[in-house]
Amino acid sequence: MVLGKPFNLVFACLLCTYIESCFGLNLVDNGYRDLVIAIKPSIKHNEMLLEKIQTMITDASLYLQRATKNKVYFSDVKILLPSSWPGNGSIQRPTTESYEKASVIIAEENPKYGDTPYTLQYGGCGEKGRYIHLTPDFILNDGLLPIYGKKGPLFVHEWAHLRWGVFNEYNEQMPFYKSSNGRIEATRCTKGITGSYKDCSSGSCSNCKINERTGLYDTSCNFYPDKVQTASSSIMYNQGLENVVEFCDEKTHNTEAPNMQNQMCNYRSTWEVIKESEDFKNANSTHNGSVQPTFTLVQSKDRVVCLVLDISGSMNQENRINRLRQAAEIFLLQVVEPGSLVGIVTFNSGANIKTQLKTVDNDNVRKDLVKLLPTSAGGGTNICSGVRDGFQVLRGDDGATNGDEIILLTDGEDGGISSCFKEAEDSGAKIHTIALGPNAAKELEELSRRTDGLQLAATDKVDSNGLIDAFTGLVSENGDLSQQAIQLESLGRSIDKGGWFSGIVSIDKTIGNNTYFVVTWEDIQPDVILRSPRGKIYTQANFQTENATHTARLQIPGTAEAGNWVYSVMNSGRKQKVTMTVTSRAVDENVAPVTVNPRVSWKDPKSPTVIYVEVSQGFLPVLNAKVIIIAELPSGVPEEHELFDNGLGADTRKNDGVYSRYFLNVTGRGRYSFKVRVEGREGPSKLTSKRGRNAIYTQGLTIDGVVHPNPPKPTVSEENRVAQIGNFSRVKSGGAISNPVDIPVVNFPPSKITDLEARVLEDKIELEWTAPGADLDQGAASYYEMRVSNKLLLPHSFSGVERVNLTNLNPQPFGSKEMFIIDPESIELENRTTLYFAILAYDEINQPSEMSNVAMITSAEPLPIIDNYTTRAILITVIVLLLICLIVGLLIFWYKLKGKKEDEERLQ
Repeated sequence: MVLGKPFNLVFACLLCTYIESCFGLNLVDNGYRDLVIAIKPSIKHNEMLLEKIQTMITDASLYLQRATKNKVYFSDVKILLPSSWPGNGSIQRPTTESYEKASVIIAEENPKYGDTPYTLQYGGCGEKGRYIHLTPDFILNDGLLPIYGKKGPLFVHEWAHLRWGVFNEYNEQMPFYKSSNGRIEATRCTKGITGSYKDCSSGSCSNCKINERTGLYDTSCNFYPDKVQTASSSIMYNQGLENVVEFCDEKTHNTEAPNMQNQMCNYRSTWEVIKESEDFKNANSTHNGSVQPTFTLVQSKDRVVCLVLDISGSMNQENRINRLRQAAEIFLLQVVEPGSLVGIVTFNSGANIKTQLKTVDNDNVRKDLVKLLPTSAGGGTNICSGVRDGFQVLRGDDGATNGDEIILLTDGEDGGISSCFKEAEDSGAKIHTIALGPNAAKELEELSRRTDGLQLAATDKVDSNGLIDAFTGLVSENGDLSQQAIQLESLGRSIDKGGWFSGIVSIDKTIGNNTYFVVTWEDIQPDVILRSPRGKIYTQANFQTENATHTARLQIPGTAEAGNWVYSVMNSGRKQKVTMTVTSRAVDENVAPVTVNPRVSWKDPKSPTVIYVEVSQGFLPVLNAKVIIIAELPSGVPEEHELFDNGLGADTRKNDGVYSRYFLNVTGRGRYSFKVRVEGREGPSKLTSKRGRNAIYTQGLTIDGVVHPNPPKPTVSEENRVAQIGNFSRVKSGGAISNPVDIPVVNFPPSKITDLEARVLEDKIELEWTAPGADLDQGAASYYEMRVSNKLLLPHSFSGVERVNLTNLNPQPFGSKEMFIIDPESIELENRTTLYFAILAYDEINQPSEMSNVAMITSAEPLPIIDNYTTRAILITVIVLLLICLIVGLLIFWYKLKGKKEDEERLQ
C-alpha cells in the first residue's frame, strides 16, 4: 500500500547492493567494464580452462554487439582465481572482486541442471539476476556444441537473463500449444523458425500423434528445427541455431506462445524489455570500433581485515561500548576465518592503532585481540581519522590495501565524513559500515557504497540482538563455505526477576564443528541450562564467563551432535535483557552446509521493495522451510513477515528455494534493518523438476528434411532430487537501507494471479486460483473480472470477449484458494472446442492487476457452457413453465370433468 517518490541516488544504490553491485559491473562508452568471472576455490588448477573462458567471452562480445544492433559489447573482464592456484608476476591482486558478488561463477555442476548453463534469477521482468553458473566441463568439452551451439552465443543468452531480466521463449513443460488459427505449434519465438514435428523415441522417427485429452502432440513428440533458417530470431528461444543472431522484437514476437517471457513480461518481446533497461538508456547511439575484451587475472588471498571502532562520548549511552565489546568478541573468537589477518583501530576526535595485523592461526591470538577491544568512551567523532589509520594497518602485510576490508562501526554524526570518500574509493579496499543507534552519520553508507561493502545497522533495542547479528554476518566472500561461521540462533528477551527464556536450536548434519552457545546480559548473570539431543546437560558451570563484558560462552567439544538442542535461561536478578547467540561451522569441507542469503530489490520510485531469501545446500534449493523476515523500523518497532516460495505475489517461481515477499513499509526517513530467521522442518527437501532459466537442450536438427536427433537429455537421479536435511535453524542479517526522505503513500494494485487452472469434471468446469492481495500480496482484493473465449486470450483482447459472472464471489485474503464452478447446461459447443480463461483482480479504487496466466480446457465431447447466474434464470423459467403447464392441465382436466358431468345430466 505504500512506497513512492524518488529516494535519491544514494538510497537507490543502498537497496541494490543486496541484489546487485552498484560499484562493480558498469557500462562505459558502450562497453561492459569490470565483468567478474570467479572460479570456485574447489576447482582444480587448469590453464586450458582460462584459455577457453577468454575465447568464449571474446566470441560473445562480437555476438553481443550484433545482437544489440551495435549497442554494447564486453570491454573489460577480470577472472578471479582461487588462492590455492599457482601465481605468477602477471596476476594482480583483487580490489573489491569476490566470488560471492561475481557476475559469473565457474563451479561444480548443479545436480538439477548438470552441465547445462543457467542463470539464477530472483526477480520479475526487467530485474537483474544473481549470477551465471558455468561448469568446467561445459567450458572444456567441445562435444557439447551440437547440444547448445557455440559457447559465445550461449553466453549472450545467459547474459540477457542476468543483466536485463528477460526469460526463455521455449517451455519444456508446454512444448506445444494450439494457435489462434487452430494449428498445433511449437512453443518458440518467432513462428518463423521452421522445422519438423517427429516422434523419435523408438529409435526411428515417425509422425507425431495427437493426445485426445489435450488436443496437442503426445509427450514423446519433439520439434526439430531446420539447421538452415531464414528467420534471425530469437536468441532467447535457441541461440544454437546458426542464423539466429537477434532477439525477438515487436514485429517478430510470438504473443501466443505459452513461455516464461510472455508470462513474466506481460506478453512483451525480449527486445522491448532490453531497450527499456538502464544499460540502453545510458548507452551511446552505436559502437562500431573494436569489441575485443581486455582480460585481467586477479587472485584471491587470505582475508585481511581491520576493525575501526567508535569510542566517542555518545558510545557511553545505551550501554553501547559494552555491547560493542560483546559483538566484536563474538566476531574475533567465532566468526573471522582461520588464517585471516586482523588489526584494530579506535577513534573519537582522533584515531589510535590498538594493534597492527595479527595472523589468526590459533585461539591465543583470538583472545589477545579480544583484550584490545575498547572498554571506555569519550570525546568527539572523526570517522575519516579512523578510516585513514585503518588503511595504515591494512598496508602492514604487503604495503597495499587492495582486496582488504575495514569494518567501521559508529554511532555519531560527523560533518567531515565526505572528506575521505575519494580516498576510500581509490583504496581498493571494502568498507563495511555498521550504524549503531538513531544518530549515526547519515552519509555513513556512502563509504560502503563507494567501496562495494555491506551496509548494516543496529538499534539500541538490545533484545533484538542487532549488533551481534551485524558482526556475525561479516563472513568472508571467497566462496569457501567450509570456513565460514554460520549463525543458528539470535534471540533476545527482556526477562523479569525469576522469569525464564527458552528456545530450541536445530543442528543439522551439515554443520557441527566449532559450535558456540553465547549468553549476554545487562546486570546479573542468569542461570543457563542446555540439553543436547541425547540428553546431556550443560549448566552455567560449563560456560566460560567474562564478567567485564557480561558474556558466558560454551564451546561444544568436537562435533556437536545433530538434533534439537534445548536451552533455558533463568533471570535470578532484577528485570534485564538477555540474549542467546549460537554459531557453528561445516562438519566436512566436502559437504556443503545449508546457507541463507537475503537480498533486497528496488527498481524505481514507483516500485515496491521486494525481499528475497535464498535457502540452499550448495546449489540445491531447500524447500518447505519457514522463513521469517524481521524488520526494525526507524521507530524501533520490529515487524515480522513470513516469506513464501509458492510462485505467488513477489515470488516469481514456485519451489526454487527462493522465498519472497513485498515489503511496503519504507515510508519514514531513517534506517531500516533486516534479519532473517529460517527453520527447516523434519523430512526430505525435494527439488523442483521445473526449469526455465537455463539454455535450451537442442533435441536435434532437421537437415535436408531428415531429422538428426541428439542424445536424450540426461535425467536427474532421484538421489540428486532429494536432500535429506532434517530439522535445521539459521539466522542471518539482511543488511540495512537508509531512507533520507519521507515518502508519500502509493496504492499498488493487486498482484498478478499466476496459477489459474481450469478442469472438466464430468458435466462441470471447475476454475481454481490463489487469491492476490488488495495491494500486491497484502489484504484482499475487492472483486474479480473473468473472461472466457474460444480463442487465445491476450491483454489487448481481454475486455472484448464474454464475461463470466462472478458477482457472488467475494475475494478472500492473499494466499487463500478460490474456486468457481460453471455448469454447462444450454449452450452446446462443437467437439474438441478449446476454451481459454483469464482473470483480473481489482482493489478498492478499481486498480486492476495484470491479466493472469491463461487457463485452457479442451473438450472431447460437446460441452455446453453457461454461468451460475444464467443457470438460476433458466431454472426459474423452467419452474414457471412447469407451474403454467400444471395450471393449464388442471384447467383442462376441470373443464373436461365439468363437460362430462353436464353430458351425464343431459342424458338423464
